[in-house]
Amino acid sequence: MYCINPQCQNPNNSSTYLFCQSCGSELLIDGRYRVLELLGEGGFSLTYHALDLDSRPKVIKVLTNNHPKYVELFQQEAHVMEKMSHPGIPKIDLDGYFTYLPKDGEEPMHCIAMEKIEGLNLEEYLKKRGNRPIEQKRLLRWLAELSLILERVHNLDFFHRDIKPSNIMLRPNGSLVLIDFGTVRQLSKSYIDKQAAGLLTGVISSGYTPMEQIKGKAVKQSDFYALGGTMIFLLTGRNPLEFYDSQTGKMKWHDDIENISPPFVNLIERMMAHLPGERPKTAREIFREIIQIDSSLIILEDWLQPPTSSSFQANSTSNHTFVVPNRSPTNRAASGRTERNLSPEFVHQCRRELAEFIGPIATIICDQTLAHNPYLSNSEFIRALAERIPDSQISQQFQQKLL
Repeated sequence: MYCINPQCQNPNNSSTYLFCQSCGSELLIDGRYRVLELLGEGGFSLTYHALDLDSRPKVIKVLTNNHPKYVELFQQEAHVMEKMSHPGIPKIDLDGYFTYLPKDGEEPMHCIAMEKIEGLNLEEYLKKRGNRPIEQKRLLRWLAELSLILERVHNLDFFHRDIKPSNIMLRPNGSLVLIDFGTVRQLSKSYIDKQAAGLLTGVISSGYTPMEQIKGKAVKQSDFYALGGTMIFLLTGRNPLEFYDSQTGKMKWHDDIENISPPFVNLIERMMAHLPGERPKTAREIFREIIQIDSSLIILEDWLQPPTSSSFQANSTSNHTFVVPNRSPTNRAASGRTERNLSPEFVHQCRRELAEFIGPIATIICDQTLAHNPYLSNSEFIRALAERIPDSQISQQFQQKLL
């Protein structure tokens, strides 16, 4: 157990203790989290690895500066994450924002508990690869995923303001997650008024932040510039600023890249246009252009249409408990079906096997298929999943593995 009291001289404790043996602070945070270790420090917060009451891994983010402005932004981060509800955005726990008072503490510590994203951020991932660039096929898929994540953020009138490789996590199953919503802003009248008055400060990440954001004039299209810079980093293994030509004011980054298509180059160039108005207008527009380059990625569109909570209910782990919609005896007879409830274990196996063939969209496809067809047998369920795979060869391989 790890003590999060910032004044504690010896935070490491035995797992059997409820109070820190060094400072006396309570170790069971908010009565439900056991902190295991410090993960990192950034800005005005610390992040810890923790376990909840069911031993599920969590991240607890703790504010280290209680200035009213920082508390306001911290609370906003929790509020934003509660609203997002997207597989590419970390899920905040129920009542995940809370305060904690260490022993002899004068002020409460503000905390956010959220799911722990296993894997590496893209900066770490590229470093582990020896800075070998990512090939176009995989990068197009990543850009498609990220454009759909951003569409969710932007549709709620928020923008991220700090997209960069270190703020994008790659899960072990191959899917991406956009993290660190501490700098997110809402496109509200208050924001526009402060922007016009020059009262906003810019969030700056060298190589990824456009000029309008540096000047405190960030807009949704500022996220596209940062995303384009992230693509350049992944294609070259170098910070985009290294390609900046002061004479032309442009970045000469693609001359030495092999096997990259002109449409992909053009898309990245548009995303990184100097003026926001010259960039794509929406994240959906970026996604459409990606589909023009690789039509097979249209399957990711299902990511935006998860089954409704009335169709099924999922817990916060990877195993889901499905609730079969009520049908009257008359309807059951008319359909010629008897109620079958596929076991969670079988569904989980199908989800895992399908992910090996088509990646992270497998979870959404499994959930949707079951929600729309709750009376399928095991073999029918497998065939229904196979029908959602556009590549016929992959579809056949998937069926052969499970049937």
